[in-house]
Amino acid sequence: MSEKHFVAFKVWGDYAHFSHPATIYSSLTYPLPPKTAIMGFLGALIGEDAHHKLSSIRYSVKIDRPLVKKRFVFNGIKFALSSNMHIDKGYQDAGEKKQFYRELICNPAYTIFLEISGLEKAYRERIVEHLREHKTCYTPYLGINFCIADFLWIPVESFEKVTDAECKIDTFVPKEDFMFDAENYGVRLTTTRMACGVEEGRVFKDFQEFVVEISAGQKIDAKNRGDIYRLNDYYVYFV
Repeated sequence: MSEKHFVAFKVWGDYAHFSHPATIYSSLTYPLPPKTAIMGFLGALIGEDAHHKLSSIRYSVKIDRPLVKKRFVFNGIKFALSSNMHIDKGYQDAGEKKQFYRELICNPAYTIFLEISGLEKAYRERIVEHLREHKTCYTPYLGINFCIADFLWIPVESFEKVTDAECKIDTFVPKEDFMFDAENYGVRLTTTRMACGVEEGRVFKDFQEFVVEISAGQKIDAKNRGDIYRLNDYYVYFV
């Protein structure tokens, strides 16, 4: 049996937006970072532009603050990415300007759990070093570049594989393993379908549907298919 390598850290910011991968201009956000966003976050930490090389990680997320979303209006330029800015006599045509809506998560905070055994040793060591020493190669952000993120290393002092057939989980749970509890009145749940893999060229794949607890602090009942671990005092479902 190969040795397991686990990493945990907290990440937060003023805002977050985790756009659906079908379009970079999607106005809606996932309630938490998909695996692909965490791969990009790690790439920013260690200076790996080709973050698809980190796709062998397994991950999980716990929401630390109740989910609050708001829609904001942004002023954009239709040809902002074009070499032709349509400027006449020093002025831009007002008709080239455009307002668009974007849904943002306010004051997001998450605990991220990683199982990085599948990565090359050099990647593992660099990720641990940068998280522990709070240093990055590029600016980390939560989904889009104006949502700047901060992070804090969490030492994993103990871990064990959970063998119980059913568990109460602190993180998200795959929908197929979710167990409804009619007596759990305080829990607030949502579902979301996210990519769990990406190839070179931003080709997203391995979509899974998850059940997410969005009020922060409540647990979710789940079946155990061998992917649940106890890290410190958290019960974590890895995908």
